[in-house]
Amino acid sequence: MFKKIVLAVVSLTLLLSLCGCDFFKTDMAELFAPPSLTGDFKYISKIIENTAGTGYTLKYPVRGEHRSAVVQYDIDNDGKNEAFAFYSKTEGDVTTMTVQLVRVENGKWIDGGTQSIIASGVDMVRFCDLDNNGTAEILVGWQVYGTSEMQLAVYGYSENTFVQRLLQKYTSFITCDLNGDQKSGVLIIDLNTAEQYNTAALYSLTDEGVVQTGICELDSKLQSIGEPIVSELSNGKTAVYLDAIKGVGAVTEVLIENKGGLINPLFDSETRENLKTLRSSSYPVTDINNDGILEIPVQENIPAVAADALAEKLYLTNWCSFDGENLTVQTTAMINVLDKYYFTIPTKWRNRIAVLKDTENRIREIYLYNHDDAIIGESLICIRAFDKKKWDSGKYNELKMNEIARDSKTVYAYKLNDAIIELGITHADVKKAFVLY
Repeated sequence: MFKKIVLAVVSLTLLLSLCGCDFFKTDMAELFAPPSLTGDFKYISKIIENTAGTGYTLKYPVRGEHRSAVVQYDIDNDGKNEAFAFYSKTEGDVTTMTVQLVRVENGKWIDGGTQSIIASGVDMVRFCDLDNNGTAEILVGWQVYGTSEMQLAVYGYSENTFVQRLLQKYTSFITCDLNGDQKSGVLIIDLNTAEQYNTAALYSLTDEGVVQTGICELDSKLQSIGEPIVSELSNGKTAVYLDAIKGVGAVTEVLIENKGGLINPLFDSETRENLKTLRSSSYPVTDINNDGILEIPVQENIPAVAADALAEKLYLTNWCSFDGENLTVQTTAMINVLDKYYFTIPTKWRNRIAVLKDTENRIREIYLYNHDDAIIGESLICIRAFDKKKWDSGKYNELKMNEIARDSKTVYAYKLNDAIIELGITHADVKKAFVLY
């Protein structure tokens, strides 16, 4: 349901004391993402100290699933974890970041090699077997100049050697299998807002190394992006959905594989923009109707009922499935962001209604509307939010409205008019269409 689009972020601040491990320093990220320590850590830490020497600082990934400065992961599926330590050292004005592999051999932890880069921190860490050889590659996003410039490094371990296989500038990245060959590639999103040239590029690991297998342009006006989502189109084909913010609103880009390349079917090569999913509100894609397919929110302007000729423009939100060519409306909703609810619009009402938005009195009222003559007809339904204490005191009894929902502070009520009853809309229909989020 629609409530899925509301993202609640809960931050927990934790303080970790590392007894007996005072030979290294930690950065502020430790307060938010302490490592998951095990009995092996003292052996791992000793190897790190022997390699790094003194004056190093453990660094913590700031995003993603792995948030420890020492990430343990079984990359070769032998039942034993390898450890990947992230730390920095500064000499003069230059800070160097290092990832060190520590592995088990003959029951003992040993140094497996290091890779270093001039950078300031770790953005995120992911693991993925890119060549299906049974050993996962290590994908590390390095913060070169904070989040303003980041580089993705792909590392591999084979024949007792820890090597770098790719280093590429990025804004966001994700691993995905877009062509169904059971082999994942790396999709790298790069926003160049200064030059207004934004791209998505797909890389695959072959016998020749990591090679680019496809690239396409994104909306040139994008300013920021959300996390890419790997899902299916309505035709079953795998795609990557990318919600993004641009100067005049938000859009959703959809990236798919086609004939061995990468395409962005919603991109207009003439305007160098994606206008088909442009909307003023930054609602992300979501499976609005629980059919297993993501729907893209698309704005539909509707007439406003107001005495003020300068009243703001109003719109409904059409949640559309996408098959790679066509956007198909699945659900239409009137969303009240301030009072945090939405009302699903019956299909028979589409292109036949206008809306009154009265923010001061917390009212949304839907009217019949004749587009041919631009005539506003009868009221169909009025939905209003009330202060809970005032409602329970009986202050609004004279309005003869029906309560439909409540939370800790607010009561939501509605009133059906004769015109809506004649259209066959019942109280049960209204209760089903109204959802708090």
